[in-house]
Amino acid sequence: MMQKFTLQAKSMQKKSLRDRAISPRYQKSVSNFTAKPLSILCVFGMTLALSELGINPAYALKKAVTEETAINIAQPVVNTNSAPTSAQTSQSTDALLQKAEHLFDQGRYQDALAQYQQALNIYRQQGDRLGEAITLTWIGAVQIGLRQEKQALNTLLEANLILQRGLQNSTNSDKQLYRKAEGENQYQFGRAYLNLEEYANGLKILENSLAIRKEVGDRYREGKTLTGIAIYHVKKFDFPKALEYLDQALKINQAEKNQAAEAQNLFFLASVYGILGQKDKALAFTQQSAIAYQSLGNLLGQANVLNLEANILSLSLEYTKVVQLNLKALELARQAGDRDLEAEQLNAVAVSYRNLNEYPKAIEFLLQAEKVYQALGDRAGEARNLKNIAEIRLAQGQNREALALYSQAKTIYQDLTNVPNPKPSDRQTLASILVDEGSLYTVLSQYPKAISTLQEARSLYQSVGDKFGEGVAAMYLAGVYLQLGETAKVAEVLKLLPSLTKTSPQLQQMGQILLTMFSNNSDSSNPQSQLNSALSLLEFFKQSGNRATEAGMLSQIGALYFELKQPDKAIAAHQQALEIYRAIGDLSGVGNSFYNLGLVYALSNQSDRAFTAFQTAIQFFRAIGNRNQESKLIANLGLLVQRQYPELAIAFYKQSVNVTESIRKELRVLDIAQQKSYQQTVAANYRTLADLLLQKGRVMEALQVLDLLKVQELQDYLQNVKGNERTAQGIYIFPEEDLQTKAIASQPLKSLQTLIDGNQKIAQQLSKIPQSELNQVPEYLQKLPQGHALLYPLILGDRLELILFIPNKTPIHRSVAIKEVDITQLVVDFKIGLRDPDSLDVIEPATKLYNLLIKPIEADLTNTNTILYSPDGLLRYVPISALYDGKQWLVEKYRVNNLISYSLSDFTPKPAKPLRIFAGAFGGAQNTTKFGQIGLPATVTEVQSISEALPNTTKLVANDFSRKATESQMQNKNIVHLATHAEFNSGKPEDSFLIFGNGDKVLLSEMKDLPMSNVDLIVLSACQTGVGKLGNGIEVLGFGYQVQRAGAKAAIASLWQVSDEGTQALMQAFYNDVKKGDRSKAESLRQAQIATIRSKDFSHPYYWSAFILISNGL
Repeated sequence: MMQKFTLQAKSMQKKSLRDRAISPRYQKSVSNFTAKPLSILCVFGMTLALSELGINPAYALKKAVTEETAINIAQPVVNTNSAPTSAQTSQSTDALLQKAEHLFDQGRYQDALAQYQQALNIYRQQGDRLGEAITLTWIGAVQIGLRQEKQALNTLLEANLILQRGLQNSTNSDKQLYRKAEGENQYQFGRAYLNLEEYANGLKILENSLAIRKEVGDRYREGKTLTGIAIYHVKKFDFPKALEYLDQALKINQAEKNQAAEAQNLFFLASVYGILGQKDKALAFTQQSAIAYQSLGNLLGQANVLNLEANILSLSLEYTKVVQLNLKALELARQAGDRDLEAEQLNAVAVSYRNLNEYPKAIEFLLQAEKVYQALGDRAGEARNLKNIAEIRLAQGQNREALALYSQAKTIYQDLTNVPNPKPSDRQTLASILVDEGSLYTVLSQYPKAISTLQEARSLYQSVGDKFGEGVAAMYLAGVYLQLGETAKVAEVLKLLPSLTKTSPQLQQMGQILLTMFSNNSDSSNPQSQLNSALSLLEFFKQSGNRATEAGMLSQIGALYFELKQPDKAIAAHQQALEIYRAIGDLSGVGNSFYNLGLVYALSNQSDRAFTAFQTAIQFFRAIGNRNQESKLIANLGLLVQRQYPELAIAFYKQSVNVTESIRKELRVLDIAQQKSYQQTVAANYRTLADLLLQKGRVMEALQVLDLLKVQELQDYLQNVKGNERTAQGIYIFPEEDLQTKAIASQPLKSLQTLIDGNQKIAQQLSKIPQSELNQVPEYLQKLPQGHALLYPLILGDRLELILFIPNKTPIHRSVAIKEVDITQLVVDFKIGLRDPDSLDVIEPATKLYNLLIKPIEADLTNTNTILYSPDGLLRYVPISALYDGKQWLVEKYRVNNLISYSLSDFTPKPAKPLRIFAGAFGGAQNTTKFGQIGLPATVTEVQSISEALPNTTKLVANDFSRKATESQMQNKNIVHLATHAEFNSGKPEDSFLIFGNGDKVLLSEMKDLPMSNVDLIVLSACQTGVGKLGNGIEVLGFGYQVQRAGAKAAIASLWQVSDEGTQALMQAFYNDVKKGDRSKAESLRQAQIATIRSKDFSHPYYWSAFILISNGL
């Protein structure tokens, strides 16, 4: 985010009126030396605002105010009082100027302007032309502060004419004062021209100001002019030159004790070092600048320093700190009464929340910003706001909505640039919107539109001479050509990039983006084409001198060579990458290179070399604190030894799982490429560990691993699961396991005998441990109530494993030989049968599933009345209440409560409270569509029935049933019933949603933010899961977790949409049972399902088994 810079200075001491009149204290407290915005680049999934950190676009893009609102300086201020005496006049002007100085230093420009206008009136009455010229110069400075640069030019010109006449007519002693005043006047002229993006004029006039300062020995004011020239060089991306001028200015300002100018100086230094990626230097200068502004009492300066610090920290992904800094800056902007800065700070806060994936909060602040922009009449601000909203919609997977918002923002900027001599910055912003739009077209596979849009962006950047922006557009074009496999065009674009970006310090980020784009496209079905593109990219990186991205590209090339079954070339590429990473001191890169070498060795049957490579990689990742990679590598050691040394493999896998669980609370959001790799690896490790433990009869440990597997699968899906103290404990590691694995992992492998000895020692220790101790029940499971049983199935390639835990018993393990593909077909057949109420075809798959899941443990369930069921994979689509034993349905024998994860569940009883129910209905007419969904007229009858059965019910239907109204009702209700469309699909959480009667939506990813802390039960009576491709049912688990995280104790959801009549019958039976008040929610659902089974019209499981209870219904 770009910022406002602060330019202000106080006089060192009291001086004569005329001497003080040209003091640099009369600079603006927040400078509008603004820079053209650079393009926004997306690196590893994070957004980097590669603009001049610390320059606010509101000030770069803001139009000059209209003539109607301009201050008419030419007219003297009318004083209605009688003319003052000479002594009174002198005292009055002194007091006015002192007050104006104080107000100016605080950034209170309108108040300062009033004082200056009064002083101007007095000077004119006295006929003091020098005083008049100086005061006009100050007023011009204030107008620049108020972003009225065109008016400022007129005011400064009027002052300059007076000064020129004075220089011609004055004596030598007076000429010195006139010349000093001219130096200040020229400085303010330069500022105005830079803000108006007339850079050549601005530089020329600033250089003239500097020459005058030196001529008259005005050292005190020389520093700020040097800073102005530095800003020019920032705009031209000549950062070394900018630093040269800033360093000169700082020495002068410190020597002259010009605190305000020094504060501004420090701020600019921090900004430039931030651009250059030198975080420590940048932060050091922000701290110094902050102290200076605090001592001056300048709220705007303090706000901008906070914002700059936030921007610097955002580059290192410290988003929690960034939010707090931006919120403080927002408060200061509001205290200062600066609405422009307030709007930009609202945007900054929103972007911070977006980076934390807290999208509802981000939207909330953007909507506030929108109101401010509209009040200011700032169309450019509105457009930038639309762009930010679009980016959030894009992050939520709402690509079409994002595209529409980009289009709106583009239209506004097309209007702003469709004028004679448009601002270069407006053309650049339009180009950046086109880049975003073009990249989205690429995501939507609309490649012709992507190419034409990006080419238009590139042309716009060319028209304003922005080589860096042109390079960005060209880079995204290369990304499109990568998608299309047009390697010749990729190479053609890449040849241009070094010349376009040679003056930019952001070349490394651009290269990193290309590398990321290549990585995200690396799952292409044509690895040879990918290799050709990779080799072109490698040449580009070599030419650019970017060794880090050269090494990263070599790693990609190594992976492609291996995919093409050329392991020798793969090893050579990874070794080249390793050498580069070592040379540049990149420990993470070194660790990844050993990791990649280990994978190639392992898959080439070179286990000993693979083991050594993994060992080495572990040491590097431990050294840099990368525990995610450490966890994966320890698991890889287990993978290498699991066939021959299972006890040792178990120990390695346990170590790996425990590392993962220990960091879950602080697990950061991974970028897309990392997510893909991490998810595929970690969940598989949990499954392998459970498999190995079951093979060795270590059932309780396996049960705990399976429970943690649910947590890991939720994390893979939602990316927001942080676990708790219980999950952080992981799996108990026996002393010998810990000793052997740590010793082997940390020491070079001298021979296979080392592994054999380690495995034997672990096996010997475990053989001495009694079975009861080996399967000792952890404390949290000891609290399971009598009559309850935990059932954990695990689907493996050739069998189904069942783990049953019943209080006061040894955990039970049963294994059923069946192929995974056969389980899948059985589930599909069952789903088809369940959804056909006119057929009894469901009986056969229901019986087979009963024999598969329940029959092997049937005898163990003798004293059980409640099954706490934690299904695996696509078994989540199976309502086990509808399993059939040949005589009756399972629900007729047991209550069923679907678990998210026992570790994440809270079964602490809540005190019974009087029922307070909220019921909302989608409504709509039969056979019509509403907000893209079919009408559900029976939902109105459904909620009406609930309100009649339970008097303390609030109901809302159709348009009254909005998200806002629902959230308001949720806060004081303990049952929430939503009779509306909801879809939970496999894939991304953003693909799953609930829709309200007025068309509002809440995504699955947002449900954690709903205010349900007082809700005991939320019911979705018309939802469906697995609508598209049949996945692993994680969306069902995800819904339960999200509402639990929002505060709800339990949820009832339907796995498919049941007929209106069937739903109404079951819900009526359910709420009739609930109002008795003496049963658990699970039992009430069971009784309602039994009542429906025994009814005449709804006995088929289609009508009653769709409804499952998730989480704690006890």
